[in-house]
Amino acid sequence: MVVMLLAATTASAQYTQDKPNVEFMFKVEAGYLHNVGNYGKPEIDGVNPDDVPSGYRLNLHEEAAGLNVMAGANISQDFFLGGGLGYAYCYPRFKGNMGYTASQMMHGFVDMDFRPVGDDWAPMVGARVGGSFLMNPSNYGNSISPYLEVYGGLNWFYDHALQQMDRNYHSLFVEVGIVLEQQTVFIPVRVGWRW
Repeated sequence: MVVMLLAATTASAQYTQDKPNVEFMFKVEAGYLHNVGNYGKPEIDGVNPDDVPSGYRLNLHEEAAGLNVMAGANISQDFFLGGGLGYAYCYPRFKGNMGYTASQMMHGFVDMDFRPVGDDWAPMVGARVGGSFLMNPSNYGNSISPYLEVYGGLNWFYDHALQQMDRNYHSLFVEVGIVLEQQTVFIPVRVGWRW
């Protein structure tokens, strides 16, 4: 009887303990990046590479498709902080007389997002900061540039059973934002999965 009472007390205490404050989580997302403009000083043949800002100014006719993979910590159920790697393939919308070549970029970043989890549908906001590396050879000096992004979106917690557990719950999300990399401004539209 005493053994049964101790076992029941232990099971009850374990069941009622608070949710963990920090949990491990993955995110993966893919989407389309619409090129909306350039910033900084354009590259000109014959200039000193030290006088050119970091990064390669992409052609305005180049759109991009990208994939990001992130891993990190889910803090107090609502806040994610982690690191990620991304790949973007920029392809020309039009081919001119000179012929455009596709550009490929890799970027590494710190990712943070906040999404309140009280409902099946929850808004989310986030930001990413890191570096972008143009994989194509560049004649204009350094092809590494800062990578900056802010985004907002909508998160759908699609599994009620998982949503009530003391672990992370799976969700699908869609996000729209603005990205600055390689002296180029993109508007990304992405869909993703969080688990």
